[in-house]
Amino acid sequence: MEFIKEESEDVRIEETFRVKHEDTEEQTDLMLLKKENEVLNEMEEKTQYERHLDFITGDKSFICSQTQKSQKEVSSQKRAPNTGTRSSFTCQQCGKCFIQKGGLKSHMCVHTGEKPYNCKLCGKSFTHKRSLNSHIKIHTGESSFTCKLCEKSFSRKESVKKHMNIHTGVKPYVCYQCGKSFTQKPTLSTHMRGHTGEKPYTCNLCGKSFSQKGNLTIHMRIHTGEKPFVCVQCGKSYRSKVNLNCHMKIHSQKLF
Repeated sequence: MEFIKEESEDVRIEETFRVKHEDTEEQTDLMLLKKENEVLNEMEEKTQYERHLDFITGDKSFICSQTQKSQKEVSSQKRAPNTGTRSSFTCQQCGKCFIQKGGLKSHMCVHTGEKPYNCKLCGKSFTHKRSLNSHIKIHTGESSFTCKLCEKSFSRKESVKKHMNIHTGVKPYVCYQCGKSFTQKPTLSTHMRGHTGEKPYTCNLCGKSFSQKGNLTIHMRIHTGEKPFVCVQCGKSYRSKVNLNCHMKIHSQKLF
């Protein structure tokens, strides 16, 4: 009976502080990985468009991803014969024009949803090979860009820029329903589920759903019995760091 009472108290604590679980170490790791993937998706189409503009304007900073040759070299080898117009290949769906047929073919994947480049490590697929190459760095741990303030490393320059919002306090992502702002887009996405009621993460054992994957991870410990957070003063263990912090207040109160 004592065990059942203890378990019941533990569950009540967990439900009371459920909304604070996003501060746990597990949730932080999940948010970072999700952020990397979202950045890749956001930049994919933007990069394609910028490189297309470079080619049209003659910007010599353009580098061919396949041969690593300059724009001038690529132009002399691959540019279509001069027919009086530079944009010879036009997308029939959106009207976007391309100098090369290969550019149009790659662009069409945006409309068809085709993602021919697959990650062999996690199965995630991408429209462009360069996006796959950037994604691979997440698995290899390769970090080319480092924050000068906290020395945290990232695989993409864009990720460093977004990370800097944490240090500067800039919160460009605003909830249109309540006006609350956030430094990171994934945090806003998670917050929005509070308004929509969306709970995409479901326990396959009992059917309970959660708005955050980290909360599902903590919930699963009810089924497994795992309690990785241990009080250093009395040895009592808990399923989440939030519950442990709540318990620690008992010891601090005894000091007064």
